[in-house]
Amino acid sequence: MAIYFVGHIAYDTLIYVRKFPHANSAAPAHALFYVFGGGAANGAVVASHLGAKAELISTVGMDFANSSYEQHLSSLGIGLSHVKRLKGELTSCAFMPVDESGNQISYFFWGASAKFDTLPVPKLKLAKGDIIHIAAGSPKFNKHLVAAYSKAFISFDPGYDVVLYSKADMEFMLKHVRLLFVNEHELRNILIKVGEKSANDLLAYGPDAVIVSEGERGAAIYTKKGHTHIKAYAKAKMLDPTGAGDAHRAAFLAAYAKGADLKTCGRVASAVASCVIEEIGAQTGVPTWEKALKRAKEL
Repeated sequence: MAIYFVGHIAYDTLIYVRKFPHANSAAPAHALFYVFGGGAANGAVVASHLGAKAELISTVGMDFANSSYEQHLSSLGIGLSHVKRLKGELTSCAFMPVDESGNQISYFFWGASAKFDTLPVPKLKLAKGDIIHIAAGSPKFNKHLVAAYSKAFISFDPGYDVVLYSKADMEFMLKHVRLLFVNEHELRNILIKVGEKSANDLLAYGPDAVIVSEGERGAAIYTKKGHTHIKAYAKAKMLDPTGAGDAHRAAFLAAYAKGADLKTCGRVASAVASCVIEEIGAQTGVPTWEKALKRAKEL
């Protein structure tokens, strides 16, 4: 059983400031970190740490070949056979200022990821129980992938790219995905786009569940049987919010792949996200499955 993570592999530059500067002004940065990132890669790393078999479907530049990032992913046993290395391109990069309140802005250089639209859909040898998880990335490529594997179990996290989907494209995706992951802002954008009023309304399109991250308040899981709220792990001390959402989705899927019910999946997801925010970077604070379960039982 494998989870295929579709989307970005990227290098993250985290810039810590007291306050974000206004236009045509400057602000001193008191810390700077270069870390591994990209929504799909973050998810694959988390899933791998939790004992799931993870595969990546992504694009990178030639700067990725034999890099410490490639070695890092390979050392975790993450499959890279569907990662396309593109000549003349650089691997995607994200530049993310973070203020003292934990607010974050992302400037994303697509680099090799901009070529997603030109790539053919990969030939996947899906087995029973395999999951395709679509993270932020190319709407056009994602739509083609979903069309090719419409009978597969598909999970969807549009992330900040939700604004790139047309109404028709979003409705198409909703009709074919089993799990939809969003935060409150993304949910609002989707509802406006498709002309609906609530997360419950989206269930009519096709998803089995809509999972809405609510920051420090936790997360909500909506199904046709009702609504469940999962608390955030209150004891966590946030150091860096980067990758918390990616960790939440990947941990939920890893638990789901192990046969857990949705409520347990939500608790594991909350627990893992709380571990990730306690360290700098999206891939550095990932717990073991045992540690995740221990925290999940406290929720």
